[in-house]
Amino acid sequence: MNVLTKPYIAFDIGGTNVKWGLLSKEGELLQHDLFSSKDGDSETILAGMRKILREVDVAGIAVSMPGFIHADTGYIEFGGAIVGFHHFPLKDTLEAEFGIPVTVENDVNCVALAEKWKGNAQDLTDFVCITVGTGIGGAMYLNNDLYRGHAYRGGEVGFIITADRPGTRPLDNCLSMIGSMRGLLLNYAKLRGTTLENVTGEACFADYDNGDPEVIALVDDFYSNLTKGLFNIGAILNPQKILLGGGITSRGAFLGEMRKHLADMNDMKLDIPLELCSFGNTAGMIGALHYHLQQVPVAPEKKLSL
Repeated sequence: MNVLTKPYIAFDIGGTNVKWGLLSKEGELLQHDLFSSKDGDSETILAGMRKILREVDVAGIAVSMPGFIHADTGYIEFGGAIVGFHHFPLKDTLEAEFGIPVTVENDVNCVALAEKWKGNAQDLTDFVCITVGTGIGGAMYLNNDLYRGHAYRGGEVGFIITADRPGTRPLDNCLSMIGSMRGLLLNYAKLRGTTLENVTGEACFADYDNGDPEVIALVDDFYSNLTKGLFNIGAILNPQKILLGGGITSRGAFLGEMRKHLADMNDMKLDIPLELCSFGNTAGMIGALHYHLQQVPVAPEKKLSL
């Protein structure tokens, strides 16, 4: 197959699953699937990637994953939940084995790149992406470019400290602990006298919608902590928009509830427009491909002279 017509393969590596897909250079998803990462086991992840790569003919490999990624070299300084990827040269490893270009980028940066390429940030020069899940992820697109920081740690908004509860350590009060779904569900499980494994977000919000006063207090606290983080981000960066992603955004009332809580605390009348990210589970793959094409441009097709 001509390299100009070959698809690309993108991997979106997570602690539970690895999503992968074949995409055209225009970002069209041609085929996609996933395999278990066995709670972020790096050997399982690499074995699954190698198996797929031996079965496809692609022009390049684009990887999205958590952690501190040296995007220019594809070196993983810190792999987040993928402990086996700490201090690991993923780009060099795959290029040496398969002989095709590889790029590696942080997962929330990939969400931002997907939104800039084909989503709700196409016309923006300054925006922030926040993903709400087990923790809080962030990416900052400033002055029409992705901001990574001098050590590739820019945008880690989950470390913002938004409270000061007595008897706790500072990082116990960071946004990823008290403004995430995991933080909310830990409190919900405690309220119900059970463990995290036995509760769901659906059950929590069903009780909230049904008017359970104790659950309303928990959810309001969750929204309050999250909007404090967004307010701080908006006050410092003055973005055109903050885009919100993560599984909770499928809740129909979520955006309206977030806007209400932000308005309730926004006495300074900062203009902080909130919108949802336009991509769901495919955002990491689409953004990873966009970054790959920026680093490894497609050569223009030569026309035959007559």
